[in-house]
Amino acid sequence: MSSFNYLKNFLKRIFLLIGLYSLSRFYLLLNNLDSFPNPTLWEFFEGFRFDLSALLYINIPLLILLLFPTNFRTKKSFQKLTNILFYAVNIPFIMLNNVDIEYFRFTQKRSTIDFFQLLQLGNDAKNIIPQYLKDYWPITLFTFVQVWLLLKIKHIPTSRLVINVKSISTSILVLLLAAGIFIIGARGGLQLKPIKPINAGELSKSKNSSLILNTPFCTLHSIHTHNLAPIYYFSEEKLAKIYTPFHHYKELDFQKKNIIIIIMESLSSEYVGALNQGKGHTPFLDSLMQNSLVFKNAFSSGLKSIEAIPSITASMPTFMDNPLITSNYAQNNFESLASLLNEEGYKSSFFHGVFNGTMSFDSFCKKVGFQEYYGLEEYFFGRWEKYRKMEDYDGTWGIYDEEFFDYYYDYLKTEQEPFFSTFFSATLHTPLVIPEKYKDIFTKEKKVHQTVAYADFALQTFFNKAKTKNWFNNTIFVITSDHTYSTHYEEKYKNKIGRYAIPLLIFKGDSSLQDKRENIVQQIDIMPTILELLGYNKPFFAFGKSMLSEESWAISFLENEYTFITKNGILSNKAEHYKMYSDWEFTQEKEVNKKDLKKLKAIKQSYNQRMINNKLLYEN
Repeated sequence: MSSFNYLKNFLKRIFLLIGLYSLSRFYLLLNNLDSFPNPTLWEFFEGFRFDLSALLYINIPLLILLLFPTNFRTKKSFQKLTNILFYAVNIPFIMLNNVDIEYFRFTQKRSTIDFFQLLQLGNDAKNIIPQYLKDYWPITLFTFVQVWLLLKIKHIPTSRLVINVKSISTSILVLLLAAGIFIIGARGGLQLKPIKPINAGELSKSKNSSLILNTPFCTLHSIHTHNLAPIYYFSEEKLAKIYTPFHHYKELDFQKKNIIIIIMESLSSEYVGALNQGKGHTPFLDSLMQNSLVFKNAFSSGLKSIEAIPSITASMPTFMDNPLITSNYAQNNFESLASLLNEEGYKSSFFHGVFNGTMSFDSFCKKVGFQEYYGLEEYFFGRWEKYRKMEDYDGTWGIYDEEFFDYYYDYLKTEQEPFFSTFFSATLHTPLVIPEKYKDIFTKEKKVHQTVAYADFALQTFFNKAKTKNWFNNTIFVITSDHTYSTHYEEKYKNKIGRYAIPLLIFKGDSSLQDKRENIVQQIDIMPTILELLGYNKPFFAFGKSMLSEESWAISFLENEYTFITKNGILSNKAEHYKMYSDWEFTQEKEVNKKDLKKLKAIKQSYNQRMINNKLLYEN
């Protein structure tokens, strides 16, 4: 049983550390009560998950030293070295965790690797740290007590390893057990993907994610990510005159119409006949556009679904290397259509017929205020038995669009008005599988075109059912795409700009909104446009602009290059090099438009500063 004794010793140390981290969490709460509305014990219980994950990673060296079967473990020098390593690894992280007890007041988020980068700027650290220790002496004293408690842990078993079948078998068993504990604990459970900062709050249904997290966890998960750099082109006063993310339609009267956003997976403008002189594969969408407000120059804000969802639902684009959801700024405080409309008595929901946890959409939706999330798990194990058929699953990605639209319709039949709901389709995604019964009906030369035709048909089946309901005429529908499909067949779209071209239309159930607009728009414009259509007359924050205004631009970021599309041309910016082109292929260079240059710089500056400083609410 000697090997089990070493495992028990390791686990005792981990549980002591979890206790110390929990005390720090409680102190953080007491020191920042105004920042954590309605805290509960469940948040502390959920915090254990993140503490265990961080501590197992931190203590990998200790795990190896204690559990590797060798008689060196009985030597005093080995035990001394093991304890020194244990203290050397854990004490700095305890101190780091406690820094946020006070520093959280300023950042409103857990520190990440950017904290160390901040310390490296200039020579301020040598002055700041001593002053911090002095000014916040209760935290300093609290940290000393925690370190003292940690130093009291010295005992290591001295059991010798006996070379026989039983002893070796036991050692192997303990190693396997330890490996299992490490893998499950470090991943944060048996879910699809290891936990990340964005997952905080999904179990306790809490918005107090920073209370649930710990600083070592956030730091470790940000090591290999790139942080935004501050940008200073304009003074704050001049910046506000060029570009502002603050909106207030104070002259309007609010009307509680239902809102449905339908995001069609990978639906490129290239496939929509109404946008290509009738050449396309979307007969229903084409017909719907005849009775809608259609934006002929619409673009995605990014090239991934994980970038699209924050852009569409919260007007939060990704102008950095990592998607917002997986970035160091996932903890930042920002509003969304869901959170704003919840306060007006709306019921909010998000539907995506793939595995829960995919790209952390479910976690993001909970963070930004969606009250309900429906994925593949809810489809198969929810309230309706008729949707528990495995043949509805495409075998790879998710539920076929027709079936999931039916599921969505059944949900809306029982929904109380007003409601805000977002539906994200799945079938137009690699490997492009459609139900067998439709393969001879939607016959196309290209597989992607066949799948587009099926997705369009599924959308039509939903509308045919929905239009029979009383709520239909009181509903505003927004239909768009998350991004374009990876392959393009039409020359017009085989370029950097065409890669972002997506359909975007607004349809009112009573067909009272009809027009064709030429202004340049993108996904981050959806939120302010919906709020203007509703007559929402409270101030709010959004990086986009209303598509009903005269403004005409779209911006994206890829591989450290900004692309700014305006009616004057396309402005490309990498580092501080700016070039302007008049064509999508970037072959016809022209003089840089000074007004567009100022606008691009202003957007860059506002985005970076507000992301870095967590200033993403109207009151900021």
